[in-house]
Amino acid sequence: MTQTRIRWLILALVASVLLLLLFLPQGRFWLFAPLLLLGPGYLLERAWGLPLPPLARPAIWVGASLAITPLVYLWATTAGLRITPLLINLAMLGVAAAIGWRWWHTPRLPTLKDLGLPLGLLLIFGLLILLTIWTRVKHIENLVFPPWVDSVHHATIIRVVAETGQVPYSLRPYLPVDNFGYHWGYHAIAATVLHGSGLSLPTTMLWLGQMLGVLQVVTLASCAATLWQRPLAGIVAGLVVAFLSIMPAYFVSWGRYTLLTGLVMLPAVLVLAHDSVERNSRRSLGLLALIVAGLLPTHFVAAGFGLLWCAAVWLSRGAWRESRWRTWSGLALAVVFAIVLVAPWLAVLIGKTAENFGPMRVQGGDYNSYQNAAGLYWTSNNRVLVALALLGALLTIWRRWRLALTVVLWAALVVLFANPVWIRLPYPSFSNNTVAFVWIRLPYLSFFNNNIVALAIFIPIALLIGGGVAALDDAISRRLAERSAPKMRGWRAIRTAGLAILTLWWGLQMEWVINLDTVQAQAYDEPALRWAADNTPADARFAVNTVGWLYNIGRGSDGGWWLLPYAGRQVSTPPVIYTYGQRDYALGVQKVTTWLRDAKDQTPADLARWMAENGFSYAYATKNGSLFNSQQLAPSPLFNEVYHSEEVSIFALK
Repeated sequence: MTQTRIRWLILALVASVLLLLLFLPQGRFWLFAPLLLLGPGYLLERAWGLPLPPLARPAIWVGASLAITPLVYLWATTAGLRITPLLINLAMLGVAAAIGWRWWHTPRLPTLKDLGLPLGLLLIFGLLILLTIWTRVKHIENLVFPPWVDSVHHATIIRVVAETGQVPYSLRPYLPVDNFGYHWGYHAIAATVLHGSGLSLPTTMLWLGQMLGVLQVVTLASCAATLWQRPLAGIVAGLVVAFLSIMPAYFVSWGRYTLLTGLVMLPAVLVLAHDSVERNSRRSLGLLALIVAGLLPTHFVAAGFGLLWCAAVWLSRGAWRESRWRTWSGLALAVVFAIVLVAPWLAVLIGKTAENFGPMRVQGGDYNSYQNAAGLYWTSNNRVLVALALLGALLTIWRRWRLALTVVLWAALVVLFANPVWIRLPYPSFSNNTVAFVWIRLPYLSFFNNNIVALAIFIPIALLIGGGVAALDDAISRRLAERSAPKMRGWRAIRTAGLAILTLWWGLQMEWVINLDTVQAQAYDEPALRWAADNTPADARFAVNTVGWLYNIGRGSDGGWWLLPYAGRQVSTPPVIYTYGQRDYALGVQKVTTWLRDAKDQTPADLARWMAENGFSYAYATKNGSLFNSQQLAPSPLFNEVYHSEEVSIFALK
């Protein structure tokens, strides 16, 4: 069959699949989101002309695509422009057309031999991805709103980006927060998907988050296969991320979408930094700079992981040899260029930090300590995975000792950076005209803490386990090949079959990861929130049930907390990013939330008086509400029940 006929057949198949997707629930999402998350990076990588192996490309496509979107928003905002839904749709049509044109004019379609991936392993990888998709869909099938605290303020920021079409330097009119120093790359991506998919804000967050979870498996498998130069290493690393480690699948229970997005981008940084040193490639450095630039406003701790990887790559290659200073200068230049690319945002971040440390303070407290995060470090089966990772490091030393050293050194640098108190430095003390030195410990850093490191530790674990299994397989295959070729082929067949069985078994075991205690808004809250959006004044202020969260910051305890991001209505307990506002405003909010959190045995008259004194005209009450309880407020002549369902009632203060 000629190349032209094959192209027409593939084109017909793709067109059929796309047409079928349009008739599925959330069909526009399944067309738009993959195009946004893969398309721009594919075009950039192909135009860049990097001589990377084919298995490295998926990590680059995803990492570059996720980097391009926030950079476009940043420089459009700097130029005074807005990203509108029309511009987004036109841009995606252009991306789709460019991909089609480039694919059609490719001289020769790739084969399995070109990919360097045996058919058996390719089928296992396909099974791995299908099972990952199935598990991630299964995890959210009963959710209507993303769980927990982070999701509420992420939704608020996404709404601001979607409505303004710009970087969220200000959160007005929803929160009186200006010069907003926060990482917003994920929110720009989610706002773009929101416009292109036609879904509601909560649904967009849920589906996009799960798609990023699938892409985490793809990018880390691509990274491991490239670094270890073995497809088997990539599949095993993907298995660890998809099914054996509870992270990152568990991120959905906490709404850790910004960290997830950053970690999905991180494998591209690992591949490009390593390649730039291995081949002294300026092209790799240029693309590395672009992806680091997009990573910085997406999650600066994930960007810190990437920078520490660059340091580990340099140190593991003889850092003090004269020739290695050229390596250091190349990596440093890429980082400098990345900083230049995001300079407008960094100026706002630095200015806000200098103005008022607040939540941006440099020195962290006990929350940042290893002791506080020990439960996360050793959650689920992490002890077994860490032991397997150490075994993998030993196995890979015999085959790829420098890369094994790089990965171990990187993990050590990350953990050490999160625990600077482990470092003791001499400090001069002056007394009676003499100088004595005392040993002091460095403080924890607020922006780089053990909690985040514990959530990301699955990446070096997966890399080392994947490399170890590949090294063991190489040793067995080589030994059997010396005896007879049939024995070696028999081993490969047994290995492939066993890997397929394990993939299927482990995939079917991971049906559920949601912590029900973190689910606040339920399906019955959506009609109530929609009613509030359609039937209350734009300046309506709602009192909602509140509980304590962290330090003196409160959180909503039911679906009423979603009134601000979903319906655009002010609430008595704003999203926790209110702490980025002016001090007087933040203290005023904390005064209100403290009362709501601590109030006990309040009568409807007490609640009505408090609402009137604090300017709240509506109450979002639930059947089991701790303070605003629908069964207690319904009989009161001071309240008018304007919305009612079995679980939720909305009351207007008379």
